[in-house]
Amino acid sequence: MARAPIAAAMVGKTIGRAIDNQDLPVYIERFGQSKDEIFVTAAHLRHELGDKEYESLPAGAIGLYTYYERLAQGVRQLMAGARKFTLGHLSRDDLAVLTKDAATVTGLPMVMDVDNAAINQVLGV
Repeated sequence: MARAPIAAAMVGKTIGRAIDNQDLPVYIERFGQSKDEIFVTAAHLRHELGDKEYESLPAGAIGLYTYYERLAQGVRQLMAGARKFTLGHLSRDDLAVLTKDAATVTGLPMVMDVDNAAINQVLGV
């Protein structure tokens, strides 16, 4: 996962350059022509930082911030699905992984194995 934030920052930087050069690719241009229109977190950042500080932000920083906000939203959705609304209530028992490699690295069960004990008990196996 270490590469994803770097990629987010580099994509943001590339988009910023394209905005400055007025040379946006069509697949990005459909969202708008400015940082405010293209980056989904721009309005929030502008509100938090104020116009002057926001305007001095590099587009790569906005891309990185957007990446982490999307990651945080995913975690919030997973927590809500587990009915755990604060990190203090979340435990390793609430987590499962999708691949064998992730299971090996983390020691977490694979999603297909999470309820095996309960299923075997119901089936009498």
